[in-house]
Amino acid sequence: MLSSRHQGYLQAMDIGVWRLREPVASEPCVAESSTQLKLGPGSGGILLICATDTDSASRLANDVNRTLGSAPVWAWPFIDAGSLNLLRAVEENLFTTVAIFGKPLADRFFDGGLPVHMNSAKLVLLPSMQDIQERADARRALWLTFCRSGMLDPG
Repeated sequence: MLSSRHQGYLQAMDIGVWRLREPVASEPCVAESSTQLKLGPGSGGILLICATDTDSASRLANDVNRTLGSAPVWAWPFIDAGSLNLLRAVEENLFTTVAIFGKPLADRFFDGGLPVHMNSAKLVLLPSMQDIQERADARRALWLTFCRSGMLDPG
C-alpha cells in the first residue's frame, strides 16, 4: 500500500499505479421461497419447468421432447414430501440447463430477474406454454432460444 505522498510523486512523474479492483458482485441467486418442484420422468441434463403437471403431459410437451431429440426432465411447482427446491434439484440431479416456461413462473423462483447461471446450470427463459400454443411469434422465439442456448441434441 502506497502512502498518499508516494502516490503524489508517482503521479507527478506520470507513472501509473496498479490498484486492486473492487470485488465482483455476485449474481442474483435462487429466491428463498416456498415454491417447490415435483420432478417428472426423463433423463439427461435438461430440466424443463412448466406451470402444471398437465402441461408436462400435453401434446406441446411431446413436441418439445421430439424437437430436443431427447427425453428431458419435466418439473412443475408442487408441494409434497418428495418435492425439492430448484437449487437442490439442480445440485442432486446434475442438470446443465434449466429452462423455465414464462416470465411469471421464473419470477416465482428468482428475485430481481433470471440470472444467467445457477451453480453449474445455465438458466434459460422460454415463452410460456400458453403463448407457444397461441402465437406464431412465440413459437419462433422458442425455436431461436433452443438453437442459441445449445439445448438441441446434435445427434
